[in-house]
Amino acid sequence: MVRFNLFDFWFRPKPFESERFYERLGALVIKRYVPTGGDLVMRRLRRNHPGRRWVNSSLQSLRQYERRTRLNELIHLIGFAGLTVLIGSKFASGSLPVLGIIFALALNLIFGLWPVVLQRYNRLRLYRAIYRCSHLADRQQRPQPEARDCSSENIF
Repeated sequence: MVRFNLFDFWFRPKPFESERFYERLGALVIKRYVPTGGDLVMRRLRRNHPGRRWVNSSLQSLRQYERRTRLNELIHLIGFAGLTVLIGSKFASGSLPVLGIIFALALNLIFGLWPVVLQRYNRLRLYRAIYRCSHLADRQQRPQPEARDCSSENIF
C-alpha cells in the first residue's frame, strides 16, 4: 500500500537534482564534519564500536533512514526560515547593524541551509540504494526460469 505524504512534492528529487549537483554545493564537506554522524565522528566511534552504523543494507533500514533525512531537512528548513525572519525583524527595528546582519545571515546559511544540502544528497543516494535493494528482493522472490540454450536463437 502506497502512503501519500503531503510534503512528498518537496522531498522528492527534482529533475535538476543529482548527486554531482550537491557535491558541487559542498555536501561532501559537510558530510565529513557534521557532529551528529559525519565521517570523522563515525570513524572515531567505530574504533571502539566497529559495528556501529546509522543504516545497514536492509530495505527497512534504508527506508527508515530516508524518513530520517526528511525530518532532519524539515527541522533545518524551519530553523532557517525562523532565523531569517528574526534577523530581518532585528535589522528592520535597527537593533542589528549591517555587519551583524551579514554575520547572522552567513551563520544561518551554514547551520540552517547547508545541512539541507546534505540531507537531499543523502536522500538521492538512499533512493538509488532502495531501488537496487527492492529490485534484488524482487529477483530473489521470483521463480527462476528454466535454463535455455540461447546459442541457436537469433539474438541480433
